[in-house]
Amino acid sequence: MFGACTSVFGHRSSLTAGKLRRLAATGIACVEIAALQEQHLCIYDGGRIDELSAAVEELPLKVWAFHAPFCGLAMDDPETRADAVRRLIRAGIVAARLGAGILVVHPGRDVRSLKRDREIAWIRGGLARAVEELPASVAVAMETMGGNSVGGRAEEMRAILDGFDPARAGVCLDTGHLNVGGDPVAFARVLDGRILTVHLHDNGGERDAHALPGDGTIDWPPVLTAIREAGYRGPWISEASCAGMTAESTVRCFIERMALRIPQT
Repeated sequence: MFGACTSVFGHRSSLTAGKLRRLAATGIACVEIAALQEQHLCIYDGGRIDELSAAVEELPLKVWAFHAPFCGLAMDDPETRADAVRRLIRAGIVAARLGAGILVVHPGRDVRSLKRDREIAWIRGGLARAVEELPASVAVAMETMGGNSVGGRAEEMRAILDGFDPARAGVCLDTGHLNVGGDPVAFARVLDGRILTVHLHDNGGERDAHALPGDGTIDWPPVLTAIREAGYRGPWISEASCAGMTAESTVRCFIERMALRIPQT
């Protein structure tokens, strides 16, 4: 089963019911709705959220996941961390409103790491508070951001999630982020049983490009096999984009290329 993130329209391009209808026309079964950038979707815009919810009810399209805005769970300022928990809870409420069972969130630090052990403890503390108040139907998936980011190493992500119920807190495995100086296959194996969703896109191994499969260096069959062997049974979600193609063409191209790369079992 294939799906796509609404960021295919651009994180800074407003998400509307009409754009959801355009994605449904590509034949995908599900979407991840992005709220990473407020221009795309603001989690406090009740009118727009109602509009999207009404559209989803009419479309043959399931909202698989919801991408929260940046929540600074690992920032140095304690008030910022407290606000991050509130934003995460609000995003979870919106996710449930739209029918999403998974809430994707960046680990919570967009500046240089100073003391990784301390920052991991901050993430764990904020995550614990958020999970207590999130709707029961919503699980948090911490997105893999690359080795230089807090939680970007497989062992660090395991440490963040240690002790949490796997049904309430796990990982969004982002192949493009992991391919920059890392190994998506090894990461999937270490996170066995914790992968809740995926972001699939390609690059040349040097920088995040959100390229279509085949336009980078990822060896897809071993990566997809490792993800399945780690227990993931959800849809293959595209987070690819292409400046020279429409959103619909990008999604259709993703499906065509990925269908050729999924190992036959």
